[in-house]
Parts: sequence; C-alpha cells; structure tokens
Amino acid sequence: MVDPIEIILTMVIVGQVCISVPILLSRVVKCAMNLPLALFLFASGVLALNSTIASVLPDYYALYTAFAFPVLFLLSPSLWFYVEGLTADSPWQLHKKQLRHYVLIAPTLLISVMIIFLPKDIHNAIFILDEEVNAPFVSTLLLGILIMMLLWLIQCAYTLIKIVRRLNQYRKKLKDVYSNHDKKELNWMNWLLFILVSVWLSSLVTVFSSSLFDHALFNSNTEMVLSVLLIWCITHFGLQQKPALADLGDEDIQDMSKDHDNPSDDKHSPTKKYQRSALGQTQSARIATKINSAMEQDKLYLDSNLSLQKLSKHLNISPNYISQTLNETLSVSFFDFVNQWRIEAAKPKILANNSTVLDIALEVGFNARSSFYKAFKQATGQTPSEFRKGHASS
Repeated sequence: MVDPIEIILTMVIVGQVCISVPILLSRVVKCAMNLPLALFLFASGVLALNSTIASVLPDYYALYTAFAFPVLFLLSPSLWFYVEGLTADSPWQLHKKQLRHYVLIAPTLLISVMIIFLPKDIHNAIFILDEEVNAPFVSTLLLGILIMMLLWLIQCAYTLIKIVRRLNQYRKKLKDVYSNHDKKELNWMNWLLFILVSVWLSSLVTVFSSSLFDHALFNSNTEMVLSVLLIWCITHFGLQQKPALADLGDEDIQDMSKDHDNPSDDKHSPTKKYQRSALGQTQSARIATKINSAMEQDKLYLDSNLSLQKLSKHLNISPNYISQTLNETLSVSFFDFVNQWRIEAAKPKILANNSTVLDIALEVGFNARSSFYKAFKQATGQTPSEFRKGHASS
C-alpha cells in the first residue's frame, strides 16, 4: 500500500535535488567543489526514491536496486570532498589520486550485475518481501551485500571523524586570518552532521529492529523527514556558502588540504607551524611593537573586515611573520588579539551608557551583538551589563 505522506516527502526531496544539482553543475567551472556537492545531492535523491519505486513502479525495482546500490557509495567521499573544498586555503580541484576515495564503488558494480540477473520472483522475495531464499547464487549475493554494507558503515564513520577534525582545523585557521568570522565558521555543518548521523542511526535501528523483532522501531516516514531536513540544510547553505580561505591569495598561508591525511601533524602547534621560519626573536619583538602601534595609533581594529592580509599590507610585513609573532611572541591568535583591542575600546562606551550594546559592538568593529557578547564575556568574565553594574556600584 502506497503511503501518501512518504510519497510527498520523497517528491520534496527529489524536487530540491532537481533544482539544486543543475545550479551546482553550472558553477563547477568557476568552483570545482560544487561537483562533489552535486554528486552528494544526486545520490541522496536516488536513494530517497527506494520506497516509492518499490510501491509505484515494482516492475522497475530490480533495475533501481542495481543502480542505487553503487550510488550509496557516492555519499561519504562526495561529502568529504565538499567539506575539503569549502575549508581549503586555495581553490579546490579534484585530482586523479583522490578518486581512490570512490574505490568501494568498483565491487558494488559486480553486485549490481548479480542483482540484474536475479529472476523477478527471487528479487521480490529478497528485496520486497524479505523472505529467505536457499540458493548458492543468492547466498553469495547476500554475503557480498552484507560485506559491502559493513564497509560502507566503516567508511561513513571514518569520513565523519575526518570531517569533524577538518572543521576544527579550519576554525583554528580562521582565528589566525580574520578578526571577524561570522558566517565563516560553518556552524551549519554541525547541524548537517547531526541530521546525517540521525538518518544513518534511524535506518540501522529500523533494519535491526525489524529483523530481530519483526517490528520496526521507526517507520519509514521518520527517516524521510530527517532526509528532507538533511537535503534542505545542505542545499540552502551549500548554494550560498563560499570558501573563506581559498581567495586569500597569499603564498605564505599554507594550504590545509595538503596535510589533511596526516591528522597527527598539528599545524597550529607553533613549533611545527613555524619550524622553517627565518624570523628571529629580535625581529619578532620589533614586529610585535609595530602591530601594537598600528592598533593604538591607527585604530585598525575598528575595521570590522580587518584580516591578516590587510594588516600585512598596512605594515608591509609578511602575513606569515605577523602570524608567527602573534602566536609565539604575544601568545595569541590574530582573532583574539584584535578583539582584545575592541573590548578595551568598548569598555568606556559601556560605562558611559549612551548607546545600546549593539551600537557599541558595531562601533568598535564587531559584526554582531552575539559575537561581541561572547568575546566580552571571554575577556572580562562578565556580560556588558554585569560589567556596567559592577563599576557603577564601585
């Protein structure tokens, strides 16, 4: 029996995919990272059709399962490449050596051929009626599917770990380059990963509960709702998000993507990050003085778009040397250093109580009230209102 709710949810997903994929493909020439995102959405759209094809077009379900099984293995590597491109320090390109991430697709093609050659009644018994079929060919096929699904789960877990690690590296990198990184932190990726894991878990729980207890803990609509949220999240933000580091255009800023396969190498450890630098302690001290003078005299911190590159041009000093001076000599990231000056500039304005907190935040260089509150609380241990009350009572 066809579930109308499931059909509607499926059409919503397919509609989002059909609108988004052509847009992404049209952007591939200018920004190659749109290709893996398009592949991820395409694969998601194909997989979302599973129940609908089985219910509405049962005669074509055998062909669908043969096609959909390899498509399943597009998801993890495609999502990884998209995140890699979004967080890269230089424009991302897909190279031949990276295609190894799609290696699991090869054995699934053999399984797809075996599925196609299954008699229709046996195919229905296995994939629709979930009946047991005793035949060597079928046993071999099911064993192959089981092995590939276990490998897929391992691939998903490994990809998730890599993405989380990559995002942490990226957010640390932002602090070395930008004084404001609102809308650059990719916080929406946290929600995306949460929804993605929820989809995987609900699918696994449903499969195991229906196999062990003949009763699914979640119905298919639960998975479909989560899938709708997943596709909406990645299409809404993916079509708008641009790489924050790729267009910096400075050779002194190292590309994070070169070392993404070596997670043990902490690039943000000063001893490793600057071990090849020719900057000495005396020169670093002079640069520190120049940086502080630029903030005190020229009030560069008031520029909400101040970046490491802008400061580099203002001082005519290599951005890598400035970054090294901040991290090693002043023991602070560029982001925290600039915000310290902004907080100090905001304190007398808060005590004067002539402007709103938002106006003060914008005046001293912050882009948002929330980021100002967070930085102020981190620097003083108090909110702006608590800081004002504390000094008023004293």
